[in-house]
This record gives sequence, C-alpha cells and structure tokens, in this order.
Amino acid sequence: MLEDLDTLARKVRELAEMAQSLRTENQQLRAQLAAASTELEAMRGRVEHATQRLDAMLERLPAPAPAPTPGTQWNT
Repeated sequence: MLEDLDTLARKVRELAEMAQSLRTENQQLRAQLAAASTELEAMRGRVEHATQRLDAMLERLPAPAPAPTPGTQWNT
C-alpha cells in the first residue's frame, strides 16, 4: 500500500513539474510571438514607406516617348 502511495506521489510530482515546464515554455513562446509581431509591424511600415517613395519617384519620371511608327526615319 505504501509503495502504491509513493508511486502515486512520484507521478503527481512529475505531473506538476511537467505542468510548470509547459507554463514556462508557454510564456517564452508568448514573448517570442510578441517580439515577432512587433518586428512584422515594423517591416510592414518600412515596406509601406518604401512603396510611397517608389510611387513618388515614378510620378516624377518623364512620360515615355511615343514609339516610332514603322517606316519613320530618325534623322530627317
């Protein structure tokens, strides 16, 4: 009977240790997720800023010259 109680007590301790380990891992994963989310938002902001800059640069480019029609000479 005492042996059964000792076995049960050992298993309960193992279960408690495992639960604590999982809690710790969960906290670490939540911290990693928060950091990754922050980094993602920063990258999205950088991409948005780069897109705006590219759009502004494209607006400043001169319009393309019309393509010459076939048979037109360049130096007349």
